[in-house]
Amino acid sequence: MVRITGDSAPPSAERGGHCRDTRPVGPFTPEAERRARDDVRARLARRRPDVPSDLLTATVAEEFEHFAQAPLRHYVPVLAFKRALRRLARQFPEPDGTGDRP
Repeated sequence: MVRITGDSAPPSAERGGHCRDTRPVGPFTPEAERRARDDVRARLARRRPDVPSDLLTATVAEEFEHFAQAPLRHYVPVLAFKRALRRLARQFPEPDGTGDRP
């Protein structure tokens, strides 16, 4: 068995393989929440450029509000993104049916 320690560890091994390390490093601050909302909105805008900007903003706000009482704030952005994407796919179906893909 090979043990990887310290700086000699490849980046992917430190972060659990192919995925970016998403473990919380501190408390989820209001600034982090704002950045998360902005990131979710930007990701949705890239995924669904056909949806009006003001609707994207409102959808993101509503989906984050859905999780307002969630105790594990770190997971709210990914959950809100998935809910918003499904919701937008129902409201604005894409011609090729790919609006709800992960």
